[in-house]
Amino acid sequence: MKNLLKNYSAIFILIALFTSCKKDYEDPTIKTVATGSVQTIAQVRALYQPGKTIKIAEDISVYGVVTMDESTGNLYKESYITDGTGNLYLRFTTGSGLYIGDSVRVNLNGAKILKYNQMLQVDSLHPDNSVVKLSTQNYVTPETISISSLLADLEGSQGKLVKIDGAFFAEGGLGLSYADGENQVSESRYLFALNGDEIEVRTSGYSNFADDTLPSGSGKFIGVVAQYNDGLQLLIRDPQELEMDGEAPLLKTFNDQSITSGGWTTQVVTGPFNWITNDQGSSSHYAALTNYDNGNTASEVWLISPSFNFSNSTAQSLSFKNASNYNGPDIEVYVSTNYDGASLPNTATWSQLSANLSGGGFEWVSSGIINLSSFTGANTYIAIKYTGTASDGKTWELDNIIINK
Repeated sequence: MKNLLKNYSAIFILIALFTSCKKDYEDPTIKTVATGSVQTIAQVRALYQPGKTIKIAEDISVYGVVTMDESTGNLYKESYITDGTGNLYLRFTTGSGLYIGDSVRVNLNGAKILKYNQMLQVDSLHPDNSVVKLSTQNYVTPETISISSLLADLEGSQGKLVKIDGAFFAEGGLGLSYADGENQVSESRYLFALNGDEIEVRTSGYSNFADDTLPSGSGKFIGVVAQYNDGLQLLIRDPQELEMDGEAPLLKTFNDQSITSGGWTTQVVTGPFNWITNDQGSSSHYAALTNYDNGNTASEVWLISPSFNFSNSTAQSLSFKNASNYNGPDIEVYVSTNYDGASLPNTATWSQLSANLSGGGFEWVSSGIINLSSFTGANTYIAIKYTGTASDGKTWELDNIIINK
C-alpha cells in the first residue's frame, strides 16, 4: 500500500511539474504589407526625375504580373513585372521567391527609383516587407515585335516581354555557348533579323544554361528587354522557350576583317580601288569603298557572293545594311544564274534588283528584305556593284549581308 501511494505521489509531482513548465504560446502575428495609394506601372515610372534618385517615403502600391524571375540564375535578386500600362524592373535586397506568372502587389515605401546605365529600376525592395503574392500561373503572352521597332523606342522597350520571329544568332553554328559557366563570366551574343537588324543577347555566367550551346538555326526567340546605355539587351528567361531549329540564313559580317571570307570575291573592272574593311565610327567592322584619293578616279568594283543553290527554295531573300556620304552614283544590286564565279562580271547575265539605299550622312539603313523567289537556279550569285566617275563618287559602306535560302 505504501508503494502504491509513493507511485501516485510521483505521478502527481510529474503532472505538476509538466503543468508548471508548459507555456501558453500566442498565435504568430501575420505580417501585413500596407497598401496606401495604388498607382499603375506607368505612373510609377513617371515618378523618376532625370539625373536623380527618388526615395519613396510613403505607402505606394503597384500591381503587376511577374514576367521574369531568378530561377535560372540569369537574374540575381531581381524580377520584372508588367501591368498593361508598362513594365518595371525590380531589385531586391535578398532573393525574392517570385516566379513567372505570379500576380503581386508591391509596396514601394523605402525603395529608390533611379536609372543605372539608362535602365530605370526600383531598387532596395525587401521581399518580405514589400511584396504580397496574390495568385500564381498568370502567364503573360509575349509581344511579337521586330528588332527595329525595339531599337526605335529604347525607353518604351524597357522590361518588355517579347517574341521575335525569324531570328538567328550571328554566332550560331560555331559551337559557342551562351556564356562561360565554368568561369562564371557573362557574355554577349548577337541576334539577327532577316533585314539585317541586330540586338545584343546578354547572359549571366551564373545562369544554369550558361554552358549550353547556342542554337544554330533560325526561328522564335522569347526574352525580356533591358536597356544598357544607348543600346538594348535581350535576357533569356529559359532557353527552352527558344524554338530556333529552322535553317539559318547565310550572314556576312566583316568582323573578321576579311572581305572575301566565306567564299565572297571581288572583281575590279576599272580603277585602282577595292572593297576594304573599316571600323571608323563603329564598334564593329564593315566593308567600305570610295574612289577618292586626292581626286576622283573612274571606278567599277563588284562584291560577289558565293554560289547558292535555290532549286528547292521558295522564300529566298537578300538584305544588307548600307551607309553613304558625298556625291556620286548609287551602288547597284544584281543577281545572276549563269556566272562562273571567277570571270569578269560582263561574261554573265545579271538582273538588277531594287533596294533601299542610304541617303547620305553615313546614315545606316536596311536595304529591306529583297525577294529572290523568282530566281531558282542551282548556281545563283548575288552582287553589289560600286561605280565612281572621274568627277565624283560616293563613299559606300556595307554590313550584315543576309541571304536566306
